[in-house]
Amino acid sequence: MIFFYYFICALLAFVGGAFSFYFNGVYNGSIEPNQAWVPNRCQIDNNRCTAIVDTKYGRILGLPNSQLGGYFLFIYTLTLIGVPLGMLNPLIPLYIGAFTILLAIYLVFGLFKLKTGCPICLTVHSLNTVIFILQLIIY
Repeated sequence: MIFFYYFICALLAFVGGAFSFYFNGVYNGSIEPNQAWVPNRCQIDNNRCTAIVDTKYGRILGLPNSQLGGYFLFIYTLTLIGVPLGMLNPLIPLYIGAFTILLAIYLVFGLFKLKTGCPICLTVHSLNTVIFILQLIIY
């Protein structure tokens, strides 16, 4: 049963990573906003969503959050898969999840302060919250 929970968490992290790469692709012009695999509710409004990248809340370490988030979430996916396979201590992805929650608080505060309701950003932060709650339940 624990494998199932970690698999669900890993799947959600993978989806979050895919959404982050989608956002980054729309921002840099390599992907069109209207993608069939992205739910309508999550599709990016070019003017509203991508404008946040150029604010102080849109970049960490000089790179767009969406770019770093995509890489981060795929690594997070691997750590979540590693736990039920006995390769990692469950505390590692749990600490990563706590980090994502703290970062999400800051980033959602930034969205609120900028008066921007970016649906893809809120979706990825929601996925991270669900992953963290599931980890707390199984730990």
